Amino acid sequence: MTRTLTKGVIYSFISALSFATLAILIKIGYNSGLKASEMLLYRFFFATITMGGFFLLTRPYILKPTPKLILKSAFTGSVLYTAQAFCFFKGIKYVSPNVVELILYLYPAAVTLISYLVFKEKITFWQILFIGIILLGFGFIFHDAFRHKLKLLGIAYAFSAMLIYSIYLIFVQAFVKNENPIAFSFYTILFAFISFLIISLSNFSMPKNIYQLAVGVLLGLIPTFSAIMFLFLAIELIGSALASVFSSVEPVFTIIMAYIFLHISLNKYQFIGGFLIIAGVILENLYHSKRSHDV
Repeated sequence: MTRTLTKGVIYSFISALSFATLAILIKIGYNSGLKASEMLLYRFFFATITMGGFFLLTRPYILKPTPKLILKSAFTGSVLYTAQAFCFFKGIKYVSPNVVELILYLYPAAVTLISYLVFKEKITFWQILFIGIILLGFGFIFHDAFRHKLKLLGIAYAFSAMLIYSIYLIFVQAFVKNENPIAFSFYTILFAFISFLIISLSNFSMPKNIYQLAVGVLLGLIPTFSAIMFLFLAIELIGSALASVFSSVEPVFTIIMAYIFLHISLNKYQFIGGFLIIAGVILENLYHSKRSHDV
């Protein structure tokens, strides 16, 4: 049991680290001259062929979906995931990866609030407290955006990415019932690739140098294929609730890598806001983990 838990925690951390590279690679891609639409196309192209090849060799049954799974993943991949990814990439064009990543991590609060307002799900005192902590953290970041006159367009894109991601998670929770979640993820990514391929038809261009090609390959390999596969490995070992707790360190990894590779650091207000957001997310995930364990 201890060995299983340890492996699950390690896989969760690897997944979080892999996801955290996304914001860094996007910024590097912009610095190399790539456009958002180009990076998105390359990301989902390389992710599709990598995941497809891996499943063909190891789990070929995943590549034989049901008609219902195709319809569900077509909606999530072509609409929600496409819109969320576009907003996330565009947000990083205007503000630092740290700020965009921290705003994205408002999603637990947004999911809880949407579930309460739309689906009339019960909300407890502890959930209200955790949401308050997360929103207080966002307040510090938003205050800093005005204080330093950050481009509000970037904040708007980041906030839109967070809202769309929250809605995406609600749909996924409903859609994956009686479906293979790994197959669902693969076909969601496939349909996202098809969407960006159609969008890019009029101005498609190949990578102009080895740096742009490397960014495209890494976007598909690390924050997509590797991140998703290690997350599912962690879930298989320790369950989704615990995996989400340990994966909550993703923004921390992003902040560390932004400092190492991009020489971007948090200022005082961003640090306080980031600390509150991460603390609120971890507490929220711990709360859900305890509730699922009790049930």
